[in-house]
Amino acid sequence: MKVLHLAWEYPPYKVGGLGTHIEELAQAQAQKGVEPIVIACSFEKKTGKTIENGVTVYRFDSDHLPAEDFPSWALEMNILMYNQAAAAIADECGVDIIHAHDWIVSSCAVSLKHTYRIPLVSTIHSLEVGRRGGIYDDRQTLINDLEKKMAYESWRVIACSHFMKQSISETFHTPWDKIDVIPNGVNIAKHEIQFNKNEIRSRYSLPHEKLILFVGRHVWEKGVDVALGAIHSVLKEVPDAKLVIVGHGYMTDKCKALAHQMGVGDKVCFTGYVDDWTVSALTNSSDVVIVPSRYEPFGIAALDAMACKVPVIVSDTGGLSEIIEHEKDGLKVWCGHSESLAHGIVRLLKDENLRRALADNAYEKVSKIYAWKHVAEMTNTIYSRVLEEYTKNSWKPKPIGREN
Repeated sequence: MKVLHLAWEYPPYKVGGLGTHIEELAQAQAQKGVEPIVIACSFEKKTGKTIENGVTVYRFDSDHLPAEDFPSWALEMNILMYNQAAAAIADECGVDIIHAHDWIVSSCAVSLKHTYRIPLVSTIHSLEVGRRGGIYDDRQTLINDLEKKMAYESWRVIACSHFMKQSISETFHTPWDKIDVIPNGVNIAKHEIQFNKNEIRSRYSLPHEKLILFVGRHVWEKGVDVALGAIHSVLKEVPDAKLVIVGHGYMTDKCKALAHQMGVGDKVCFTGYVDDWTVSALTNSSDVVIVPSRYEPFGIAALDAMACKVPVIVSDTGGLSEIIEHEKDGLKVWCGHSESLAHGIVRLLKDENLRRALADNAYEKVSKIYAWKHVAEMTNTIYSRVLEEYTKNSWKPKPIGREN
């Protein structure tokens, strides 16, 4: 079975968790007998074909597209994806399934589906209506329409949580029985690294400080400002706490200014973007990891913390609510509520036994449930179902020279 994954980001070029998801899924599929092919954007002129851990990756040049905003860039990128890579691969390799990841590749995916009569499966990782808290302008309307089109055109739709399944069904009126729920996974082995804990901590905190970690894009839906709002209250109870914020985004400068306005600038460290190894080492070195998202279809950051045996506090919202069982393998706090988050942080920092118990239970959970091999097996089962239905269907490629 040859599966063509369409994605705009793929390691080592990543923006969020999407690239990691596709990489881990494709590599796990390769171990299960599926032949995964990935088409993704290249950056820094590193184009061409590579084979990485059993996955064939084609990267096409998308560095210099004349676009005034990201949606415009995405639409132009889809044309390049189709013309420079996708059509040729479909011609030469004989693809059985197209697997599209999010609206950013939807135009290419739908065009490829109809040109070659190949069944399309899509994973909708998040929705514009959730990321922005509504649809308010033309750009958001465009993205929402592309998401709806992809859901409509797909043979099956994959959601990463039951929360996302309900969101997709309600937003686009997608039939309930067309949507399959497959959670994201975590690669525990990637977090079992050799590092000097004291050296890592010394980069971001003083030896006596207790390290609270936030990893994510600095955007409204990730709640980075909620984390900042909590630290002021935390310091009243735990003066030696230190908040380390990894990542960047359109809210970075605003949050830096807010930290100084609140008088906690010396207790908050903004690291900017750091590589995967450093994130893993920093997570392993932390006392508590927080995921205070306002909108979270799943919550890979929580899985990463659980895989590192570090206690995690999450907002009681979206997919995060499905990952964490309160007071068993993590703590849940009110969504968008800094004081609730602060209460949870203080509770864990003051109770080492609770921290250890939550971390141990969380590690056991991710080991059993969230391994990528299980994700690949469930995804491959959906492919098999689609191909079985496809073979019984009259929707097939037409012989050359005959009318469609």
